[in-house]
Formats: sequence, structure tokens, C-alpha cells
Amino acid sequence: MVNSYPPLGLAYLAAVLEREGHEVRVHDFGLYPDRPLSEQIEELGEFDPQLVGITAMTNTYHAVAETAEFVKERVGCPLVIGGPHATVFPERVTQEPFVDYLVYGEGEATIIELVRALESEGPRPSDGTLAAIQGLCYMQDGVVQCNPDRPLIRDLDGLPSPARHLFDLKAYPLYAPDGERMITVLSSRGCPYNCSYCFKGIVGRTYRQRSTDNIIAELRQIISQYDIANIYFIDDLFTINRKRLKAITQRIIDESLIIRWQCLGRVDRVDPEVLDLMYRSGCRQIHYGIESGNDEILAAIGKRITKDQVRQAVTWTAQSGIRSKGYFMLGLPGDTEATMRQTIDFAAELDLDDAMFSLTTPFPGTRLWSELVAKRPEIQFNQDFSRAYYYNNYAEEIEPFLNVSEVSDQALSRVAAKAKRTFAEGKRKRKYVRAFGKLWGTALWQVSRLRLVRVAGCAILNSRLLGGLGSFRKERTREWA
Repeated sequence: MVNSYPPLGLAYLAAVLEREGHEVRVHDFGLYPDRPLSEQIEELGEFDPQLVGITAMTNTYHAVAETAEFVKERVGCPLVIGGPHATVFPERVTQEPFVDYLVYGEGEATIIELVRALESEGPRPSDGTLAAIQGLCYMQDGVVQCNPDRPLIRDLDGLPSPARHLFDLKAYPLYAPDGERMITVLSSRGCPYNCSYCFKGIVGRTYRQRSTDNIIAELRQIISQYDIANIYFIDDLFTINRKRLKAITQRIIDESLIIRWQCLGRVDRVDPEVLDLMYRSGCRQIHYGIESGNDEILAAIGKRITKDQVRQAVTWTAQSGIRSKGYFMLGLPGDTEATMRQTIDFAAELDLDDAMFSLTTPFPGTRLWSELVAKRPEIQFNQDFSRAYYYNNYAEEIEPFLNVSEVSDQALSRVAAKAKRTFAEGKRKRKYVRAFGKLWGTALWQVSRLRLVRVAGCAILNSRLLGGLGSFRKERTREWA
């Protein structure tokens, strides 16, 4: 699977090492799946590194382990591993024969101290030197030694901008709706919420934010250095602090930064005023984590939102001229066929421009995983996690992985396969209602579902629909323009 985004975590690690005066290269082996691994590792060996770092997600860990073994064999230098899987299973991963060091949690300060130790004392610093590095694990006399946790980085402005120049940005398939290249930006870290499916092991629950000046400076750098004006803020909580959000958007407006951007948002942290500012500053799409159409299940997973809040936020977003995308999860704990139909029907009812339906997977390090293991102690991490699906691609029915719902795998797969079609039909119905009014629009939509009528009347209806839509947005359209 080709990586869609340049990995900002590696870009930050590379940036702090470059600031220390080190020469750094980044090899994204997931970016070129058709190139032989041996060929890519040969390029790595030609660089003759003194340290190789690898990051691992749980669902890619076995591929990472295979790669790391190959790197260790061909390159031979010390190898450090980090990322979510290393953070969740530090003792287990540290025991792997190809691992020399493991960094858990936020890695910027830890990797700097480790590299300093390697520079001063060689490939294997003294146990006393290693023991002083917080957030580090290593083997000592055949026993895993995990040092105390490293405190979270408080001053995010003190970090350099990600080393994007080390990536082949044009190779990543991340595009804005208008087809232009898009780039990711992270303006904050941490999330105080406790959604059961979310992993917080690296950035923690303490919300930390970069200053407006710092963010604007990075945006200017992206525009001038990379000639990219489409931005995707991938913060978990970009809209959580209204005062900060207003400050950022107003600065973009005041400084006449011509950008188009999108972000992740919470439905309970937007209002018409802030949405208007977002639109005027260039925001053209918000991705909302909605997850379920059942209030009881929303409460059970710790989402702390209601269906009424979802309806209001999506309506306000549409009225502002900003496109919206909803994320939904099928197969949550407590989900039955009835509650999943509620979720799908709710998505179809909302004035969303797009929706994505994920099959729930309890990943290690989440509350969902802990609850599963408490009920089924025989469940352990294994290579089957490579079969975990992040979302349903709708091309075919797929087998759920670690089903935690109240229905069978077959029933869950069958319901999920219908989700996208139901949403698309609901979206089409909304177009008829906008164009012809609720009564006539609903009636014509029902008639249009007959295949012969749809084919025969397509051109006429589409013409009327376009005319009706043209007057809907108060001179604003939900387009990336």
C-alpha cells in the first residue's frame, strides 16, 4: 500500500538531527511498493549511516521486522525502532535480535541524546550513559532495560519545521479536490478526550499547541520553498480552541496568504462565526469524526457528542460554504444490525459532501483493545494484524478483523457493503429536495430510482438540479476554489 502522506513524525526527527549538525536521509520504503526491497536497502547502504531508525505501526510491524532484519544484515550499523507499536510493546520489541535501541513516546529529545551518546562513546555506549536517556529501551546483560518516561514536549515552537526537503513530495498521492498537490501540517499535539478507539501513547492526552506566529511562518515557508498552497491540518483537535482558531484564521486573512486548506474538526467545537472566518481564510473542507448514529453507542465509546450536535454542525458547515466529510465506524462494541443501520441512515440524512465508513478494529494501546483483552484474555498481538482494515473500500465484502460488535462477521461485512450506496442515494435525494422542494423533490427522487425513468430523464433533471443548486449557497459553493 502506497503511503498517502509524507510521515511528519520522521520529518520532525530528521529536522532536530539536522539542527544538531548531522547529515540525514529518509527512505520511505512504503512509497515505492514496486521497487525491490533489496534495491532500496542497497541505496541505504551506500549512504553508510552510523544509525538507522525505523518506525512501526502495529498493522505493519511484521513487514517492518522483515525490513529491519534485512537492514541489519546488509548495513550492520546500530538500529533504533520507534513509533506506535514500539511504544505499546517496548519490552517485546526490544528483545528482537535486530533491535539495538527502542524509543517510545515522543522521540525528538530522546533521539538527540542517543545520537550524542553514540558519537561520544561508539555503537555501544556505557550502561550508565544509556540509563540516563529517558524514553529509551535496550538490552542490558540479556535483560530488557526500559528507562523512565520522557516528559512531553511543552514548547512546540522550539521544534524546527519538519524536514520536508528530504522527501520526494511529488511522489505522494495527496491532492486537493482541484487536483493540485497538498501538504500536511501539524499545529498541535495531544488530545484530552478519551475515545475508546484512539491511540494516545505517543503524544499523550495533554493538549499542546504551537503559536500563531510559528504556524504562519511554516505556512509561508511551504508556499515559498515548495510552491504548494493547499494545506491539510492533521491535528486531532484543530478546532478545539475557538480563540486560537480565530487568531490563526484572522492572521491568514490579514496577511493575505492565498491558501486553500482543510482540517479535522469536532462537531461540538464550531459555530457560524468561526466557520465564516475559516471560509474567508481559505478553509474549504472539514473532516468530522461522527462515528455512530446511536447516542448510546456514542456515549459508550467516550465520544462526548450527540446526534443533535452533529446535525447542527454539519448544517452550519454547509451554510458557510465549506465542504464536510463524515467519518463513521461500523462494528463498535454494542453495535447490532439495527444500530448500524441507524448509523448508515444518519449519515445519509446529514448534509455531508462525503462519508467514510470504517470497520472497527481494536488496536493495541487503545481502551478498546484493553476492554477486548479483559473479556478475551487469549487475544494477543500476532501477524494477523496485517489484515486489519482501516476503512471499507466498498469494492467487495471484506472479512472483519477482531469483531467486537454484537453481530457475526458475515452480518457486519454485509451491512458495511451497503453503507456507501445508502449514503450516495441519500446525497442524491438531498439534491432533488434542494432543487424542487421537500414534497416534490422527495416524490421525484422516488420516481427517479426506477431505472427506466432515471435513464430517460437524466439530462432534464440534471439541468434543473444544477439550476436549483446554484442559488442555494448564498453566492458560496462548496468547491475547492
